Amino acid sequence: MGVSDLTGRFNEFHGEMLLSDKNGTPESVVVQILSSSIDTGNKMRDNHLRGNDFFQSEKHPHITFKSSDIKMIKANTFKATGELTIKGIKKMTTIEFTSTESLKDTWGYENRFVKFKSTLNRKDFNIVWNKTLDGQQFLVGETITYWGTFQVQPSNSKTPNSKHMIPDTEYIRERDKERIKASPKEEESALSQKLRKLINGK
Repeated sequence: MGVSDLTGRFNEFHGEMLLSDKNGTPESVVVQILSSSIDTGNKMRDNHLRGNDFFQSEKHPHITFKSSDIKMIKANTFKATGELTIKGIKKMTTIEFTSTESLKDTWGYENRFVKFKSTLNRKDFNIVWNKTLDGQQFLVGETITYWGTFQVQPSNSKTPNSKHMIPDTEYIRERDKERIKASPKEEESALSQKLRKLINGK
């Protein structure tokens, strides 16, 4: 409406990132999003977004991005150029993102955290629906800002979902301390320590 922003998210997506064997920097990235998983907190609006006026989710179930080139801008910051496909329409776009170094979680599994942010013009993808308000103003803007954070793990070494359901108790912490004493090589990572402090309100 020209005075506020509406924020939504896609709840279902997956992707792959290929890292250089030499230094672990990103070489390519592919992301696929289920367009029908759009969630703006309003069922009526979400159904409208899935329909013919917007994503046409039945006909075009996926939004995809596939990089053709990735350049390093500075340490841990990259620019990916590639093909963004929405409603079957392909457009070249550039997305800037940051990637952490490899970090071990509480259970010893490797992680990288990738943050990205960019914009697009929805009309480039034939999403043109709008509604006139008083004074010939339009309900929906043309420029869409999209952003997110991905947790990236090796395809053959993902943290099992069941691990995240393990409660963090005093007994478990003491047990882990004893395990670390017995096996110094398994010393808890700095990331794990920070997560534990956050969980325990410290």
